[in-house]
Amino acid sequence: MRVLMISLALATAPAFPVAAVDGDYWNYKDWHVSVNRIDTGEDLRITCYAHTGGDGDPVWALEVSNGDAGPPDFFPAPRLIEIAPSHHQTTMQDQQIVQFQFDTGSSVQGEANAYINDEGFFQAEGAPLPNSVLSMLMSMRRAATVEAHIGPNVIATASLSGFTAAYGKMMDECGFSLAMH
Repeated sequence: MRVLMISLALATAPAFPVAAVDGDYWNYKDWHVSVNRIDTGEDLRITCYAHTGGDGDPVWALEVSNGDAGPPDFFPAPRLIEIAPSHHQTTMQDQQIVQFQFDTGSSVQGEANAYINDEGFFQAEGAPLPNSVLSMLMSMRRAATVEAHIGPNVIATASLSGFTAAYGKMMDECGFSLAMH
């Protein structure tokens, strides 16, 4: 019975590296950071990912790689990722306007990109417009919550508790400055 319980626990474990054992996964209140390291034979490629949500809800995420351009020229864009159940559509539709509203009163406009993912499911990602990425990051740092709106409808909400620490850890692990200006 004990072996069965351990096997079930391992089978249902998240697909992220385990916390603190190898230093590749950290929790910061409602946000999480994972790091994937791949030795290409020529260099070590590091991809850092900060996220919250999941378990059937949309995921709010940022991703950066040590091969990317970094601040102050480039900042990773926060994304709202929605994957619909089999035979269903996503709430966000391609090229639809998504408004990100913060409890501080600030708002950032974004756009959805919808497609069929590699597993055959409808997927949509809402992200701020390219010229609004830094404004979105600064709003996320200052606010406690964010809502994504399509028209008058709230399609997703997230706590920003732990976001600043998770963003800092993600950027640090991939070798970038923590500054958002």
